Amino acid sequence: MAKNNRGKSLYKQPSRSRGTCPICLATRTKLLETCKKADGTQLSVCKRCSNASAERIESAVNTRLPLAFRRKHRKAFHQLKAQQLK
Repeated sequence: MAKNNRGKSLYKQPSRSRGTCPICLATRTKLLETCKKADGTQLSVCKRCSNASAERIESAVNTRLPLAFRRKHRKAFHQLKAQQLK
């Protein structure tokens, strides 16, 4: 069986469906699953966070805003990530 079409839908997605997960703040992961917040907004989340509790989904970070996770802001980003995991 030919494997020519495997993953073809990912190439049509922006940035090949990769980004920062709003729940666990993992960077450059595939965001293929969706979760709904209480207000009805949908979030694209990674595979690990697809079964996250409602409390963690509600505390998700808005990834549309630029997250400071590079160079001089890395310490602040890791502190934010540690707060999310608690």
